[in-house]
Amino acid sequence: MRKKTLALLALLSVLCLALSGCVTSPPDSLMRAEPADASALVDAQVDTLPGNEASAALYFRYGTSAYLAPEQRQITIEKNESPEKALVKALVAGPSASASALSPLFPPGTEVLAVSGQGDTLYVTFNEALLGRYSDEPGDTSADAWKREFPLRRQLCMDSLAATLTEAGYCVRVQVLVYREVSSATSLRLTNSFFSQDGDTTPISPLTRDEETLLTPHNAASLVLTAWMTQDWDTLYSLLKKDDPASPRPAGQAAFAAFAAARTAQK
Repeated sequence: MRKKTLALLALLSVLCLALSGCVTSPPDSLMRAEPADASALVDAQVDTLPGNEASAALYFRYGTSAYLAPEQRQITIEKNESPEKALVKALVAGPSASASALSPLFPPGTEVLAVSGQGDTLYVTFNEALLGRYSDEPGDTSADAWKREFPLRRQLCMDSLAATLTEAGYCVRVQVLVYREVSSATSLRLTNSFFSQDGDTTPISPLTRDEETLLTPHNAASLVLTAWMTQDWDTLYSLLKKDDPASPRPAGQAAFAAFAAARTAQK
């Protein structure tokens, strides 16, 4: 019986979507004083543009999970625009229509105002819409589900920014700045209240790549096993390999029935 269980889990792992990212090891911490006003927010140099297109991996949320997965895209770089800014703009715009398993992470209306660099750090400035609510968020987020979801999607938003820029090789860390036209603030740096709504005005540290949030083969296998043990068929089905005309995955209800039957046979 144990051999049958191991074989079944191995089969599910083979079918699951396994996505990976590159590891970047940050050197010693690098900090600088932030620009004093909006007039100092100058984009990175554009005299070494690689052309009008570049291939890059953009990280988005995988469904409603707590993980990020990459979408390989051709990014259009406008004239006199740095590739770093073009990449962040594409990330803010969200995944392509064909990447149905991926979800956007930036609040509506978010815009990239500037991207500048110094050493291994990129300074990315957004407009104040970054601090707004997502379109599906209720006015009252005190319910248990939203107590988890509110900070999670914002943490994934920042993690996606760091993962995308570090994988492209543009930096090791990212400092997020917000130009506030309406509210007043003593610093342009994003603060901890972005994640918690608790009024904490402590500026966040520069972002670094967090491999634990990426849907690597190890994390994908963990998701599969957890979904199997908890009989979370929706999550398990979302992880099955798809977009393969030669061997398409079964329809949802048929897959759920097969999962349930296999689990019953396991006992």
